[in-house]
Amino acid sequence: MKKKLSRKQEEIDASRKRFFDNMRDKNIIRAVEQQQQEEEEEKTRKFIKAKKRLIQMRKDKEAETHRLMEERRERINNFLSKLIKEKLDTEDLIMSRDIADIDTELDKREKEKHEKMQADLKAIAEHRASVMKNKEEEEKQRKIESKEELQAVLKADKMFQELEKEKKLKANKEKLEVQDAHIHQIALNKFNSKQLKEEDLNYWRLTEALAVEKEKEFEKYAREVINFESESTKKYTYPMVKAVQEGVGGGRGPPFVGRGGIRPSYQANDVTGVQLPFYNSQGSKYDFQKSKRRLGFTW
Repeated sequence: MKKKLSRKQEEIDASRKRFFDNMRDKNIIRAVEQQQQEEEEEKTRKFIKAKKRLIQMRKDKEAETHRLMEERRERINNFLSKLIKEKLDTEDLIMSRDIADIDTELDKREKEKHEKMQADLKAIAEHRASVMKNKEEEEKQRKIESKEELQAVLKADKMFQELEKEKKLKANKEKLEVQDAHIHQIALNKFNSKQLKEEDLNYWRLTEALAVEKEKEFEKYAREVINFESESTKKYTYPMVKAVQEGVGGGRGPPFVGRGGIRPSYQANDVTGVQLPFYNSQGSKYDFQKSKRRLGFTW
């Protein structure tokens, strides 16, 4: 009883272990799939975030450029207003020179700002191009891998279909060969059986014809001997008359028709093995009680 309970407990523990192993495998697979999905979502969020950041940077740069232009225009206007106000009585040549210097200085500063802005925009564009190129390379590599996997699956499926087709053709061929061999064997057996039956019938026809001829010769000779003995010596000739009966073999059974007229002997089914007598009975005798017992009836 303890061994049975122990074995039952071991089976329960093994089943519980398999269950937890299966759950752990499912949890691992679910965690891997969730991690892959989170990575894909993270890549998508980063891409969207980078795109939004680039758009915002472009808007900020445009706004900054507009603001700088407005500031420059305002500074020029303020500077010119102040310059005109302070030097109303200055000569036109001096004022023109000062304005030219101011324009030169302002143009220099504006050029430096423009160059800096162009450098920033170029860096942003290069970064965006690099990000897009990496994304395109990743997508291209993913498509290549997917295509290779699909080709591998199609190739394996094609090989499997070809193998199955070859197996089916081989099985059909073997089946047809077996059927042909079986049909050939059946035809051969029928032919051999028919030929053997014909040979057997011919043999028995010849044997019967020969036996009939011999029987006629024997009967003729025996009758001559019986007549001679009965007329000359008045002997008891019944044994001779019995020997002259139809059929060869010396048995007491009925002669076989179609087997040369052979008269077989029937032996008793006991230790003596003597030949059974042959006689006709006027009626049949049945032991119903014995027959009932042989058939299994007990009443």
